Amino acid sequence: MLRFLRGRSAVPWLIGPAAVSRRSFHSSLRWYNRASPVEDVSKLAAGDKLHGYTVVAVTPVSDYDLTAVQLSHDQTGAQHLHMARKDSNNVFSVGFRTTPMDSTGVAHILEHTTLCGSQRFPVRDPFFKMLTRSLSTFMNAFTANDWTLYPFSSQNSKDFYNLLSVYLDCVFFPRLRELDFRQEGWRLECENPEDPASSIIFKGVVFNEMKGVFANSESIFSQVLQNKLYPNHTYSHVSGGSPLDILDLTWEALKDFHARHYHPSNARFYTYGDLPLPDHLEEISGQVLGRFERASPSLAVPVEPRWSQPREHRIVCAPDPMAADPEKQTTVSVSFLLAPITDPYESLVLSILSHLLVDGPASPFYQSLLDANIGSDFSPMTGHDNSTREASFSVGLQGVREADLDRVKDIIWSTFEKVASEGFPPERIRAILHQIELGLKHQSASFGLAVIMVEQSHTTLHAIHTHRQTGRQTHAHSYTYTQMKLVFHCIRHTSFT
Repeated sequence: MLRFLRGRSAVPWLIGPAAVSRRSFHSSLRWYNRASPVEDVSKLAAGDKLHGYTVVAVTPVSDYDLTAVQLSHDQTGAQHLHMARKDSNNVFSVGFRTTPMDSTGVAHILEHTTLCGSQRFPVRDPFFKMLTRSLSTFMNAFTANDWTLYPFSSQNSKDFYNLLSVYLDCVFFPRLRELDFRQEGWRLECENPEDPASSIIFKGVVFNEMKGVFANSESIFSQVLQNKLYPNHTYSHVSGGSPLDILDLTWEALKDFHARHYHPSNARFYTYGDLPLPDHLEEISGQVLGRFERASPSLAVPVEPRWSQPREHRIVCAPDPMAADPEKQTTVSVSFLLAPITDPYESLVLSILSHLLVDGPASPFYQSLLDANIGSDFSPMTGHDNSTREASFSVGLQGVREADLDRVKDIIWSTFEKVASEGFPPERIRAILHQIELGLKHQSASFGLAVIMVEQSHTTLHAIHTHRQTGRQTHAHSYTYTQMKLVFHCIRHTSFT
């Protein structure tokens, strides 16, 4: 039988509903007996105080029948966004800006290791135990280029607050044992555990995962393209970890990274659904925020300096033994650095422009590159990418002969010039706008998760609202790209030397 820790069980739902406090249970009952969640939070105003937080803004979004409340924690500066809506699939997430300055995969390995037990729940792999015992509709964790996110959702209020307790404790107060680091990161092990004389090999969950990722030449191409397009800060490294560099990570460096990045002053909390906002704030403040003081982590990602001239980079990848034509295994791409993703109108225009340029058989680059039968498909990363602070646009071709590289580049530039002079048919622009509008109106059962997880949808939502408010005209054909470009080649030799 599991022992109790500070009045609660190590894994609360193993002992039944009694694990949830009576306060949370009766608070939820009162919530359902009064006004709707939207009506309740709409009474708040900027400057109001609530459980140690100050309300920054209250914004009704009538199109989705929700009200967004932005709050700031007075003691730590932690930011909180709550979306009140009549939806029983309640969502929580906490995210951190994580900006590794090497390719050891420290952010990725830390994401794995935080879920290997915490101060209040010192059990091995509580995350996987929760998967089989919780009523959650979603549970996971993600490491991206410059952020790490821990989201979950549940339709059961008791289960929601159980998960909230475990997630908060695992993220802010993990045990970070060296044994867990060796399990999730890297370690040395005998190839045959039963034979001490067998060969010594490297193992580790993240180490093996990233070996699989970089066994694919398209993944190598995409990663190196980003590293070369953003060469001056965190994007010049492999956030998930390069297998050879992972071996340089130490247990001490992992703990130092957690202490610096996993602080409430660097955190963004998000809640969604019909559970009461005051209960969320009381739980988060009581369990975590009250134990920290404000800090000033210098983790902002700077703007990339613009180049005065274009640059080229070439890498060599392993050949594909299954290729239909061994001579056609070269990939070429031309990439541009664009505007910051924090500019919603510019992001919308660039997204629409990308759709017009590369989507569908009627798009200019489809006709000039694919219909010319020079290569097999668009190159990886083709299109508009807003996963970094400053967006990028790439277009290219894979499955071409090395002798056709200059021809492909000439076609790309001539296509840009043709589009700049002729523009796009008005009916295509209207069709793209109609497609975006229909996508925004579609609401799935996981709407609350999509808001926080699907960055493109989130950016486009705000961009369209800005467009309507300003009344600005969208002339996609008149937009000029930033003059930073990268011509990138990936050549797969037909034989090893």
